[in-house]
Amino acid sequence: MDRRELLQWMVAAGGLTAVNRLSATDLLAMGRDAHRAAAADVGRLILLDEYAAMTVMIAAEHIIPASATPGATQANVTAFIDTMLDGWYPPADRARFLRGIAELDGRSMGRFGEKFVTSTAAQQIALLETSDAEVVALRSTSDAAANDHWFAMLKYLTVWGYCTSE
Repeated sequence: MDRRELLQWMVAAGGLTAVNRLSATDLLAMGRDAHRAAAADVGRLILLDEYAAMTVMIAAEHIIPASATPGATQANVTAFIDTMLDGWYPPADRARFLRGIAELDGRSMGRFGEKFVTSTAAQQIALLETSDAEVVALRSTSDAAANDHWFAMLKYLTVWGYCTSE
């Protein structure tokens, strides 16, 4: 599947409320604009603090790991997510996302006695799989409820950021 096909799938899947009425072409253009804006502020995060950015970077890399092709980290997905959350998402969505990042840390402490960023890769993946299973369960009853889950936001933004990177 190429990037344009994946963006078309994202549109068909409903996406998130902030962008769910955009065409694949619009998603591509908007994503590329966000990457340019993030590149203009290299090293400067707007919304995410350093710890949240590290959490997002690690989680995004588990969602799209580097292999024979670059992963989410090389695609600068963390800066993309920061730019999109700050510039395009309403305050309630941003707050829900940030609460989710904190919740991920709390779950990690509860299960493993470690913060998410210092837990092992296997532990991190287990936590992300739990969050993904929650989204899948919500999707079986309500796409709207599933799209409101912070992990659905993270996964969507990760894929979008990856697909629109250079």
